[in-house]
Formats: sequence, C-alpha cells, structure tokens
Amino acid sequence: MLKAAIHGTGRMAAAIATVTECTSDVSIIALAGPLAPAWETAIPWYRSLADLTTRPDLLIDFTLPEGTRTAAAWSAANQVPLLSGVTGLSDEILTDLKATASLVPVLWSPNLSLGVNLLADLAERASAVLNERAPVMIKDVHHQWKKDAPSGTALMLGAGIAGQRDGDHERIEYESVREGEVIGEHTVTFKLAGEEFDLVHRAHDRSIYAQGALNAGAWLAGQPPGLYSAADWLRARG
Repeated sequence: MLKAAIHGTGRMAAAIATVTECTSDVSIIALAGPLAPAWETAIPWYRSLADLTTRPDLLIDFTLPEGTRTAAAWSAANQVPLLSGVTGLSDEILTDLKATASLVPVLWSPNLSLGVNLLADLAERASAVLNERAPVMIKDVHHQWKKDAPSGTALMLGAGIAGQRDGDHERIEYESVREGEVIGEHTVTFKLAGEEFDLVHRAHDRSIYAQGALNAGAWLAGQPPGLYSAADWLRARG
C-alpha cells in the first residue's frame, strides 16, 4: 500500500482523505499545514512538513503557491515524490519544481481530473485539425471563492491549443465567471466559418479531483526523477 502525506488541510485534503477510505491502494498517514483540519479525522495532523515523524512514499500538495515552494524543498531534501495541484505558480516556483524534479519524480498539474485532461487532449487534437486562425474562446466557471482568473485549467487548455499553433496565443480569448458554489466548468469553443465547435467538461463532485490525484500519485511514485504533467499520466493509462 502506498503511504501518502497531504500538504494542506482544506477542501481538497478533505476530499482526498474521504476517497482513500474506499480504496486499499493508498493510505493517508499525515496531514500537514498551519491550520487544523476543519473536519473530523483520525489522520495525524502536523503544523508543518518539518514535523512529520514518518517518511511517506508520496507527498500530495494542495496548498497555495508559497506552500508549493515549501513542498518542493521538503521533497528534495527527503527524497519523496511530489504531486501538486496548486494553481497560480510563479516562474520562480516552477523553477523550484524543476530543481526538485532532478532528484525525485514531480508531477504538477492545475487540474488532476481524468475528464479535464481528456478535454485538454481533445482540444489539442481539434486545434491540430481545424484552421489555426479560427478564434477560440475558453470559458471557466467556478465558485465565488476562487481567486485566480482565468483558472489554471483554462490557461492549461489555452497553452495546449497554442502549442498546435506554433505558440500563437493571439486568437485565444478567456472568460471567467465566479458565482455560487460551482465546482468547475470549462468550455472550449472553436469559432469556425458558419459554425461553432464546443468541448465541455462539468465537474459535479470534488471527489473527481481527489480520485485523479490519488491515481496520478500512485503512477508517479513508480517513475524515475523528472518533471511530469497530467498528460504523461494520461498517456500511461493507454
């Protein structure tokens, strides 16, 4: 059984802990973060990664950008694979992840849902086939508490499409809506002559991200050092 620690004690940590109750492949042996979990759990809680008493097989990071910097340093020092789903990372923090990836396997993705990553793959395929001058609209809808806009997932989708256009982002537009308690909805619209082509993913339960994180983490733990993306994990699924 893979033993994982979660860096963070928020909603995603709670979702991951809940999902692991129904699996025999991964166990969560620790939660680390300055705030105590807001839900009832028997999982040991530590105020920081430095306080962990047992070395996990995997560190799952769902904090904030500065937390990811801390996670990268801790994983490098302790030789523990790192999976992070934190969005809004600066170039400097991404550089830290790359440095850690020279020592241990690291997977960073703004979205670890299997469905979203299939959406990204399909969007790239569509972009490769359709007129590269066709305008694209990427719309993301999230709950009112989400801070970054466009979402990290929307930017990931845009980067994939631009990659099929020699890096040209000029005809890719973004629209972000923050309302209610929407978990996440992403729509990619290719605007063609006389028609439009939509690709849509709607998240109805946060557990899809938790399950994706566990599946990707289990795969990552068996990889050699390197910086991986969710696309690498998706391809490994066949």
